[in-house]
Amino acid sequence: APRAAVRNARVAATAEAPSAWYKGNDPFVWIAGYLGWTVPSCVGTPAFDGESLFGRMVRTTFEELAHYPTGPALDSDFWLPTIAWHLGLFLTITLGVIGVQGKKQGYW
Repeated sequence: APRAAVRNARVAATAEAPSAWYKGNDPFVWIAGYLGWTVPSCVGTPAFDGESLFGRMVRTTFEELAHYPTGPALDSDFWLPTIAWHLGLFLTITLGVIGVQGKKQGYW
């Protein structure tokens, strides 16, 4: 009898388990996530001497493209804004997907 109770509890738990959080078929999340990160990252900040994170990333990208087949050095100013901007973008889109799917599935 205890084994049957465990099996029934496991079946009930899997029957009510939520579907996958990530369903990449909603373009709203991608657009809102991109704009939700890009627009604020265009605001100037004292950390970059009044330049925005997005502006600095674009500027350093074009500076590196000026000497094209040679890639950026490890101590180049290119890496910090590029990595920071992309991490922020991916985090914003991930949280947007979690928020939209959580709302659709009734978590909040």
